Amino acid sequence: MSAKNEKELDAKLMNFDGDRYDIVVLSSMWAKELKKKPEYKDQPNAVVIKVALDDILSGRVSKEEVLNVSKDNLEKELKAQEEARKEAERKAKEPMRL
Repeated sequence: MSAKNEKELDAKLMNFDGDRYDIVVLSSMWAKELKKKPEYKDQPNAVVIKVALDDILSGRVSKEEVLNVSKDNLEKELKAQEEARKEAERKAKEPMRL
């Protein structure tokens, strides 16, 4: 992030009149989603968090978008965990073969 972008981000944060706790939570959630994208996968967490914070403060990403994406991914993750658990149970019930 360039020095100009840093100053713009600082200004947006200072001028933000909403709940800063919400911004922190939403930015953290969005950063987690950004880390899944190839262009951010290898970036340091500090860089990704700044991008996420800027996305939220600038309105490029709405609260609803962040919540929906996070909810969808959590549901997929829970479904995959449940399927893995069922598969492990199925394998455990199979007779041992020598």
